[in-house]
Amino acid sequence: MVREIDPNRNIACLESLWTRNIEHRLSVAPVLELSSRINLSKFIHLSCNTIEELVHHLELLKKRRGYGILYLSFHGRPGIIILDGTGIEIETLADFMGKGFKNWIIHFGCCETMRIGEKRKIDFMKQTKALMITGYKVDVDWINSTVMDLLLLTFLLPRRNIKRNWTIFKQLYRDLISFTGLDVYHKKLLKLGK
Repeated sequence: MVREIDPNRNIACLESLWTRNIEHRLSVAPVLELSSRINLSKFIHLSCNTIEELVHHLELLKKRRGYGILYLSFHGRPGIIILDGTGIEIETLADFMGKGFKNWIIHFGCCETMRIGEKRKIDFMKQTKALMITGYKVDVDWINSTVMDLLLLTFLLPRRNIKRNWTIFKQLYRDLISFTGLDVYHKKLLKLGK
């Protein structure tokens, strides 16, 4: 089956260290590689462990054309991404992002970051002008979230009706969505997970 991929939805990923074991480092890079091959798409993968790196990389990515998915692969807590031990509130992240990611899809590949009130999620979307935000509401196992990330990226890349596609995605992966606490908001449709 030939998939029509949106040429402006390539993936830009920022990833922090998962553990202190840098010789046998866990990384989502193989997920990006596999997604790229399956979907005939491009990706950028940048290591991001400090606030300075985060700000710098976001500035670089704002200038890239042909990208539309920002995959934030970090540890997390409710409303927070964690860069090698330093917590950043999503409101601060939105300040760093500005409107440079207008109409992008932002995926929080982080435990519990989406376990916050709906108002904070909507405010983040309004401030950044993001098209869609996705992420996890629970403390999810690394392997389970990585599998879900691969499936989700494959769902997000094609050029299709997002609402219809989400309905199909929910039917196919209902148990994994529930188990991982995946949460999805789209600016035109608001909460899709219902």
